[in-house]
Amino acid sequence: MGDIGYRRKGDSTPLYNPERDYAHITPTLMRIAIETLDAQEPPERVRWRLDNNISQGMVAKIAESLAMAQSDFVNAADPVKNFEDALERHGFFQFDYATRQYLFSAIGEVVCAAWFMAVREVTFVGQEPAAAVDMARFTAAVRSFVSNAGLPTYDINYVAEYRAMQMKTLKAQLESATQEIEKYKSECRRIADMLQTVNSQPAVKPSLFSRVLAFFRKKQNA
Repeated sequence: MGDIGYRRKGDSTPLYNPERDYAHITPTLMRIAIETLDAQEPPERVRWRLDNNISQGMVAKIAESLAMAQSDFVNAADPVKNFEDALERHGFFQFDYATRQYLFSAIGEVVCAAWFMAVREVTFVGQEPAAAVDMARFTAAVRSFVSNAGLPTYDINYVAEYRAMQMKTLKAQLESATQEIEKYKSECRRIADMLQTVNSQPAVKPSLFSRVLAFFRKKQNA
């Protein structure tokens, strides 16, 4: 993030800036998350809300606080410097941690679901994803976080994770190609067996009438 005119090393495609996509899609995802709080809240999150004494009124107020903070991103009359300033201005941090996490959990679930759907939308099964390197970096960061007890190193071993993804993709493609080869081999064997059956049949001797007719035609052409 933060790169204007983004292009991967060795890539000759037009310049691309991922922030533009994120700026367009995130408000929609956040809206969907708020809608699920009202209509499609899963039982686990309901229990979290009840166990932490989070009322629906508190949920409405913290959601409004987040919405107002978002509006200040483009407030030319009184701009904010960063996300934290926008949240602080509208009292977001006055809500307790459990209430804040309740809201962020809803947003996070929608974002992760949209991530999966977006990757599936642009990537056929068995095809290497366009963002495979960054996905490998994410996996490597998680592995580093787990192994170092909270001291993640973003790039460590991401190449190994990327190669592992490639191997899975190639393995799936190999299996698919092998199935296609077996299908064509089976079809070739069927055709070969059919030709062998035809060639092994005895030649049909022409009838007497055909031979007489051929004789007279030969005489006429002589």
